[in-house]
Amino acid sequence: MDELHNLLRALIETLPRIMADGGFALFLLLIMVLVYSQYKRALRLEYHVFGRHRDTPLGLTLQALGYGIIGGILATLLFVFLGISLSGAGILYLLLLAVLLAMVHPRYMCFSYSGGLIALAHLLFGFPEVHVPVIMALVAVLHLVEALLIRLQGHRLATPVYVKHTSGSVVGGFLMQKFWPLPFVALMAVVMMENAMDFSTMAMPDWWPLMRPDTPVPGGHSMVFFLIPVVAILGYGDMAVTSFPKAKARQSSLYLTIFSLILLGLALAASRYPAVAWAAALFSPIGHEWVIHLGQRWEQRRAPVFTTEHGLMVLDVHPYTPAAKMQLRPGDVIRSINGHSVSNPQELLEQITPWVIDPVLTVENVVDGSAPRTIHYKGKLPPVGIIPVPDPTQAGFLGMDGETLITWLQTKLRGRKG
Repeated sequence: MDELHNLLRALIETLPRIMADGGFALFLLLIMVLVYSQYKRALRLEYHVFGRHRDTPLGLTLQALGYGIIGGILATLLFVFLGISLSGAGILYLLLLAVLLAMVHPRYMCFSYSGGLIALAHLLFGFPEVHVPVIMALVAVLHLVEALLIRLQGHRLATPVYVKHTSGSVVGGFLMQKFWPLPFVALMAVVMMENAMDFSTMAMPDWWPLMRPDTPVPGGHSMVFFLIPVVAILGYGDMAVTSFPKAKARQSSLYLTIFSLILLGLALAASRYPAVAWAAALFSPIGHEWVIHLGQRWEQRRAPVFTTEHGLMVLDVHPYTPAAKMQLRPGDVIRSINGHSVSNPQELLEQITPWVIDPVLTVENVVDGSAPRTIHYKGKLPPVGIIPVPDPTQAGFLGMDGETLITWLQTKLRGRKG
């Protein structure tokens, strides 16, 4: 325990110097520019559909950086205390293959796919020269951090959308898109001659590192681990139609955590038992596809939440509007205004045209089951500031259809049985 305590202290003392490196700061800035452009594109879509947006690209980027630093701390602790060195990770191969796979489908720009394929290529053909357990551990740690960030922030400021449900009706839903710059510190293992080491080293426990590099150490040499700064970018995309965004993000985080822990266990086992590397390499892409498949099945087999079945339901609320001041929230159904019942946006418009002063609204949230409430608003309507649930027959601009490897295999198997 003393060695780990000393390591933690050394890590804390070293971090400011590592983070102040000019090259690291420049690369972090480039990643933040990329994150900024992604949020700018997402907000442009929101403005195009609903006429306004609820934040700025800079504000969302700075929030993402704050959460990314939290995730980077977790990644640093996992890489350093487990002793996972990035030597032999084949980072360049991972990046190049991820970009190529993204041309097939955007979701394939994920290390779980490129890492799994590179690991399989190495096991089958001996090329490229990589250390399979390290690649799988890298994929596992990054996804474990992503699961944490999804749990913390994945549901925040989800974009309201009109979705073509698998039933054929158009319903309300939320598009969750998040991007995080991830600055962290990792280990790099180097074999050095013992008489050439003119710097102080720190003794570590006998069990450390849990994942030993496969580089041979000749006599008179030692393996030395250095701390290096790394910047990555994590992304999350999902849709909530049959639940609130917070519940969907919690479910996605749970599935991804289970996937990450299993893959990390396989990676650690593969560093001791080489045959396990095959299981890790196969589980990386297939397990990730299974996570996506479970999420899609969750949405497709449950009833949509945001429909007109109960009347004029609020899908979302614009900030700084009367609706926001009245604390209307998603799932609220506006039953009446000044004693006059309303059941759709047209009737709402009729009751407030040309305007109404100090209206009294009766509201009931049919989603969370809370008791009906009466709202006395001091002011004038319109505008109201709500995004209503869509009419089932109107056009939807997003679809829920999406094929994963699992659904593709199921289709092929059904076809053979038929």
